[in-house]
Amino acid sequence: MKEHERQWQIFVHNREAVIEALQRGECDGILPAARGFLDGFAGFLHEGDVLPLFNSFPDHRERCSIAAFFFCHTLLYRPLFQLPRLADIGDTLFRSPYILRLLGFNARQMDVGFYAGEGQKPFDVESIGEFFAQATTEDFLTLQLRWLEAIYRAWPLVFAKGLWVMDSVHFSTPKGARGLPEGEYKVCLLGVWQDGEVWPLLWRFADADASDLSLGKEVIGQALMVLGEGVIRFLLLDRGLIDGAWVTELWREGITVIIGIRSDMDIFADLQGLARLPETNWEEVPPPKSHQDPPPRREITAFSDMESWWSCEAPLCGCLIRDTYPDRVEYQAVVMTAMAASACEIYGRRKKRWDLEEVFMALTRYWHFDRLPPCRQGVAWAMVHFTLLAFTLLGIYLAYSGTDQRSWSPPPLPLPERELVVYAGPFFALLRPSDLLTIILENHEAWLKNKDCLLEALRLTEGAARPP
Repeated sequence: MKEHERQWQIFVHNREAVIEALQRGECDGILPAARGFLDGFAGFLHEGDVLPLFNSFPDHRERCSIAAFFFCHTLLYRPLFQLPRLADIGDTLFRSPYILRLLGFNARQMDVGFYAGEGQKPFDVESIGEFFAQATTEDFLTLQLRWLEAIYRAWPLVFAKGLWVMDSVHFSTPKGARGLPEGEYKVCLLGVWQDGEVWPLLWRFADADASDLSLGKEVIGQALMVLGEGVIRFLLLDRGLIDGAWVTELWREGITVIIGIRSDMDIFADLQGLARLPETNWEEVPPPKSHQDPPPRREITAFSDMESWWSCEAPLCGCLIRDTYPDRVEYQAVVMTAMAASACEIYGRRKKRWDLEEVFMALTRYWHFDRLPPCRQGVAWAMVHFTLLAFTLLGIYLAYSGTDQRSWSPPPLPLPERELVVYAGPFFALLRPSDLLTIILENHEAWLKNKDCLLEALRLTEGAARPP
């Protein structure tokens, strides 16, 4: 493949293969090394064959000279490098040949950019804003549907537990220069639960006043079209998504729904009435995590064959939660679409919904999810979209890598190391300068014999390493 035709390449770590190539007098480049986390992450995505999906993002520009892949892939790495603004991309991502290679740029694009005279290489970051400014909410939903299908195919263990959580969260953008108005939005998010963490897998953007229920129905409907039956087995819903007919429909689709009910509903009053019966068995569970001192004593009990939610035709079991404080008693209620279920089963599943709240807090605190700069709505959606996708892909990568680390916060920024990264064919290795020099001296005849090819490869990487 000619150099100008190569769009991107992932290198695999193979120390033995690189050393063998060096001993033969073969080397494709030498650069200062950086921490290897992102190499593993990039290789993981490459093996999953998911990155080409970025090419399918709709392009509404009249001049389509730069592929959508580069804009999407660059924004995927923006939150991983903790860059709050698009303007920071040029000073961080576009200044490092190591990072540029991860983003898919070849040596020519690193050195001269897509257009001669660009202020920032390989393209001006304003191009990112112009690309996404015309994007619609349907564009992002369609892209994520393709990602959902690809993740299901590439990493099936993500879906093994079958427990899903749905909720909506608001985000905003402040006023900007030249009369740019502030923006108020929401995103309805469907995520899969994984051992105390929720990975967002499908979401829908909308204006802040859009109906949560309408958005939720659309997101679930689209997910079922991609995944089919049996993948979403349990669904935890927020009370803002209460709708008896929809809960019935989900139950008929084979989805067990767990949802909190409002205190003004008849079924809530019925649960309280049943709890007053002398044969009621209350089980004590750990108190909620709150700032109350002392914390309340929390007890739960359950009843089956609940029929007072008149719009819901699915079988219902109800769990009543009683918190006893020194000066008052408070109740909450949760229902589950099942013929029979214990209080511990209903309560235990309901507690997992709060893991999504913790994910929202982590996205806010560590990923700057809701600290968007002034920008147009399409750009705001893009920044949030690729933050959610980066969070999920990082979580999947860490889980498949067998580490105990969670994706609560982005990885450490890559910093130069004492080692050199040496490339040979599709492989790379980290070598100390002394190790590299030893190999060269011990195999100097092979290096002299292949001098012209080696110097050409090294000059090419030197050119790519120059800051723009």
